[in-house]
Amino acid sequence: MNEPTESFEAYPDPDPVPPSTNEIAASAEPDPDPIPDERLYVPDHDEWEIHIKRDSERLFCYSKLPGEDWFHLLLNGEIYVSRQYEKYCLRCALRLGYLTEDRLFWQHRVPKRNNRVL
Repeated sequence: MNEPTESFEAYPDPDPVPPSTNEIAASAEPDPDPIPDERLYVPDHDEWEIHIKRDSERLFCYSKLPGEDWFHLLLNGEIYVSRQYEKYCLRCALRLGYLTEDRLFWQHRVPKRNNRVL
């Protein structure tokens, strides 16, 4: 009549069995892409040219950075974009929307309104 009851220990086993390699691999999340996609796109590419600064001529970016009241220098070896007489570093061109990181920019464009008066 007195059946043995299961006893529970208050403390966990001091020497637990380590998980197998397969268990660890199954529980681990996949590693993120080690090389992020850092491509840039020029939505209105007809007007723009891409350059690498290769000479000692002093060129300045046509835009000022937020909070600064001066134009910053384009450095030798720096990639920049130009349109007619304007020259922009990549950071400013991205900030101003002349370049984009959006690969599907052509799908996300807002259609232009037809402002013709009939």
